[in-house]
Amino acid sequence: MTELLQKAGAKVAFFTNNRFIHGYGLCPTGVDDMLAMYPETQLIVTVDNGISAFAGIDYAKSLGLKVVVTDHHDPGESIPNADAVVDPKRHDCEYPFKGLCGAGVAFKLMLLLYWTMDLDLSTVYETLDIVALSTVADVVPLIDENRILVSLGISKIQSEDRAVFRVFRSVTGVKVINAHYTIGMVYAPMINAIGRLDGDPRRAIEMFFEDDEEKIEQTVLYLQQVNELRKKMTVEQTEQAIAMVEGELDEETGLRKSNGKGLRLINVVYHPDFHEGIVGLIAGRLKEHYNRPFFVLTKEHGLIKGSGRGIDGFHLKEEMDKIKHLLLGYGGHAKASGLTLKEEHLSDFEEAMNKLADGVLTEDHFHKIYRIEHIFEPHELTTDIVEDLKELEPFGEAFPKPVLAVDKFKVDKAFYMGTEKQHIKLKSGNLDLIMWGMAEKYREMGEPKIIKAVGYPDLNIWNNVTTVQFIVDHDNFRTVS
Repeated sequence: MTELLQKAGAKVAFFTNNRFIHGYGLCPTGVDDMLAMYPETQLIVTVDNGISAFAGIDYAKSLGLKVVVTDHHDPGESIPNADAVVDPKRHDCEYPFKGLCGAGVAFKLMLLLYWTMDLDLSTVYETLDIVALSTVADVVPLIDENRILVSLGISKIQSEDRAVFRVFRSVTGVKVINAHYTIGMVYAPMINAIGRLDGDPRRAIEMFFEDDEEKIEQTVLYLQQVNELRKKMTVEQTEQAIAMVEGELDEETGLRKSNGKGLRLINVVYHPDFHEGIVGLIAGRLKEHYNRPFFVLTKEHGLIKGSGRGIDGFHLKEEMDKIKHLLLGYGGHAKASGLTLKEEHLSDFEEAMNKLADGVLTEDHFHKIYRIEHIFEPHELTTDIVEDLKELEPFGEAFPKPVLAVDKFKVDKAFYMGTEKQHIKLKSGNLDLIMWGMAEKYREMGEPKIIKAVGYPDLNIWNNVTTVQFIVDHDNFRTVS
């Protein structure tokens, strides 16, 4: 948005919240801080926020500022009093596709602006690399228009016209640019990590405007360092959260106590020492581990703040609309939400959410069901098969990789990998079976020699030699007798 408005002739700068000071979205404190940095401001245009920012918008308007909201989040019963509100999820919006991310909405608005001003539309299309990055990172459905935006955007990323993507590839060592791994698992987590831990993502944003590759490299290396810390903290605090659910650990004996909360329809895990920047990640891991909705909450400045992650069958945002009297602020989507509440309402919130889920969620919702599209024997997984599967990309939310299985995998050799030998690679002829973090389970199973596993194949290029490897989905492997 900033780049395209500047190229259209506007005098424009960007401001981004510090999540630990301003929280999420336009707020009165953020408006004051924005004006302190840019006192000549006359117009505020939001990106990816604002549909719930009633107080911030009213405050900005009281100061004589104009406000245009561009957002993609679900609105409440009413929309804020901005000069314009662009959101495909507005109840009165006739735009046919509702799945754009915040950057996708901004991209569409810039296309319209350039069209109206009779400017060169190719300038807007040059930003498709950013749109693709944002679309994948925000985990919106990779269907309809989003497939086009991401496909074309990945081609832009591969062209490396923008210096930041040349540096990212160099620093991370990625060989292939795709949505589900390169963007979703490598680039996006690094970019997001600085906002999660430092609070202010400005340094990460600025590198997209930079042409000096040495300066970009310094930032990317810093992001990499912060992301490694983020991963370590996420693992530790997720383990702590699981202990709280299943039974707390006795600090002296190291044994599990029997006073765990146990699993409910909707699970709320609160600890004042959880890091505010990673509670959403913890909630996501708990949701994946138990296949149940989870809210993970911490305390900041005397208030309870956190994030929720949901499953099919229970729309978090719509259900929270029904109990908003218990909340100071909230927002989100069907499967992801953020919220703030007073500590005295914590128990009431948990009980209210479970009451709403009662009769809606059943045990059937909590069982992961895998529809296996095809079962291969090891010799059938060739490079041609993997290349054919790549024609289905991009993969992501609402368009996942096909679930495949390999059967009768006879282990010739086993290699334990990682600093703590926590990963394992099994070889059978020309096929490698990769199981991340599953070395201990494999040993506990007695190191079986014939295996059936669920996952997805990929190509591994090492020293100019290409081999096929099958990446096992978490712990979905079994002994074949």
